[in-house]
Amino acid sequence: MAKWGGNVRQRRRVWVAVCLGGGLLVVSSRALLKQLKALQAQQAALCSSSFSFSSPPKPKVAVDSVFAKRLVQILKVCVPSFWSKEAFQILLQTCLLYSRTQLTDEIAHLEGKLGQAVVSKDWAEFSSNLLRFAQAAVPASIVNSGLKYLQTVISLSFQKRLTEHLHRWYLSDRVYYAASVLGGLSNPDQRITEDVAKFSTAISELYSNTFKPILDIILFTRSLARTIGYKGQFVLYGYFIFCSILLRGISPPLALMATQEATLSGNFRNAHQRIVSHGEEIAYNDPPGGETERMILNNHLYKLMRHARLSAFQRFLQQVADGYLVKYTASIVGLCVFALPFYFDKKKDSLLSTGEYIRAVRLMMNTSKAIGQLVLLYKRVTSLAACTSRVSELLESVKSLRAGHSQRMSLALQKSQLVGMEKNESMPTLSKITSSNKIAFQNVSIYTPDNMLLVQGLSFEVVLGQSVIIMGPNGSGKSSLFRVLAELWPLQSGIIERPVREDMFYLSQRPYVVQGTLRDQVLYPSINARVSKRQKPQQDCSGSVCQLIDDDDDDALIIKALQSTELGYLLDRGSGLDQCQNWEETLSGGEKQRLAVSRLLYHNPKFAILDECTSAVSADGEEKLYQELHKSGITMLSIAHRPALKKFHVMALHLDGSQSRNGWRIEILNADAHRV
Repeated sequence: MAKWGGNVRQRRRVWVAVCLGGGLLVVSSRALLKQLKALQAQQAALCSSSFSFSSPPKPKVAVDSVFAKRLVQILKVCVPSFWSKEAFQILLQTCLLYSRTQLTDEIAHLEGKLGQAVVSKDWAEFSSNLLRFAQAAVPASIVNSGLKYLQTVISLSFQKRLTEHLHRWYLSDRVYYAASVLGGLSNPDQRITEDVAKFSTAISELYSNTFKPILDIILFTRSLARTIGYKGQFVLYGYFIFCSILLRGISPPLALMATQEATLSGNFRNAHQRIVSHGEEIAYNDPPGGETERMILNNHLYKLMRHARLSAFQRFLQQVADGYLVKYTASIVGLCVFALPFYFDKKKDSLLSTGEYIRAVRLMMNTSKAIGQLVLLYKRVTSLAACTSRVSELLESVKSLRAGHSQRMSLALQKSQLVGMEKNESMPTLSKITSSNKIAFQNVSIYTPDNMLLVQGLSFEVVLGQSVIIMGPNGSGKSSLFRVLAELWPLQSGIIERPVREDMFYLSQRPYVVQGTLRDQVLYPSINARVSKRQKPQQDCSGSVCQLIDDDDDDALIIKALQSTELGYLLDRGSGLDQCQNWEETLSGGEKQRLAVSRLLYHNPKFAILDECTSAVSADGEEKLYQELHKSGITMLSIAHRPALKKFHVMALHLDGSQSRNGWRIEILNADAHRV
């Protein structure tokens, strides 16, 4: 009796301890949730204080209908049709997943048979089942490895398909230029290279981690029903439903955290890229330029590391809850559910019960694992939502920009004009660009994107064989005139006539050096048009397109163009036209401008638009380059400052940047002076 009373008191102590522990758990949980909210507020503050080029507010990243719609749109790009290669890969993965589930069921059955044979000491039965187990292990190993390999293949296929789709949109109709001018798209390089890869990996993992658990639950539930029925299994399923609701309520916003971290990482990379792009300017002012840049970089690094640490701590707390509720406690519930029927069933033979129990436990563990994967699926989905958001924003932005960045800029100008109508009350509304065999401006007014009038009522023409030079101070609208001519900026008023694009060639003050061979430098931008139909580009020079042309006549023209600009010595530095170097670092500013003129001489268009393209060359060298262009018969529309270049032109257009005489005047040069 005393023993019974002691047991009662002991049970009471246990209940009191449980109640106190439960109360403390509730209080501590509320305090923990409050602390998590504070951490998330700190993360939001870190992102809001970071400079970003994407000024428009972004929609909240969440698993909702917007996410589903965006995901479907991206998947249409990744899997364009049912007969595509990607669709076949997914179908093959589905077959392998089904085979893996069937093999798991068969292996669990064989393990039960082996356990029964061991208990009964039946050597013949044991040997037979062991041989069958060894046979089943062969396809199981192949299927398991095949699933991992196929998942990687699908991820790479999705990445290739999506990246090529983005390249097609981003590099057509000058979308890349519109993105830099109009803004609204932050870190496109990171989104195309890193975020697309992350999305492809996440979506390929999501399918196998969703379809397989569902298939396991269906097939294993049916198999277990023959042993213990459905009631016990429903208890386990109810527990997992409770866990999923609880974990969903206490989980941090993983999608938002991933998006914020990607934004901070992109800002940190951009800060480093600015040093690479403007290293010379910073070096001229160092010290204290280097120290200032170090402080800027460390500030970006601090924000990124602080956000990453806060995210890691929240994930740690979440993983503790996931492991305790989904992994360990679920195993306890599962063992109780499946073991009790065997314990209380006195009618079954012990050997038969042993085999069934081993098989049931194996299937139960696999079922618990499958349900646990589904419960924790929200973590994968929220991570996928972050990648989907960034990739989808990129897709939507490039499509919007491709639809017409000129129209968007025109709307911005019109809006600005409405605000400042008192400054420009009478503006011509007629504006169009037509094709012609000459370059002509008729009553053209040029505005900056912020609606500042640079030139008003400009009228002049450049006919074939009569070059025109444009002169004037900085900010007077010289380069802006070229941007309107090339339709980089919209034409707001007036009429422009110009030849077809194939008859015009633009050279800017900053020459573009392409990755590739010396031959590629001269052929650019018409490399692709000259690739032999039978020959594919060879990727031998850090992603450049090498060895594209074998025609000796073309090589002779390239060599002649290089020699005309006094760059023939470049042929002796390496393996001639086939040499690959880091031309951006190897060549000086003057050499790069000479190389650009070689490119112009090789293509030999009817008209050349030259925006101070020889400003880094000496005065004597500049005259020689213009002499070569004049001898080649190219009609030039040039921006230059040196008066000595006037002799290669028949007319000078002076822009003074003032509103007197509408900001421009024409000077007729000696008509015979250009015949040098």
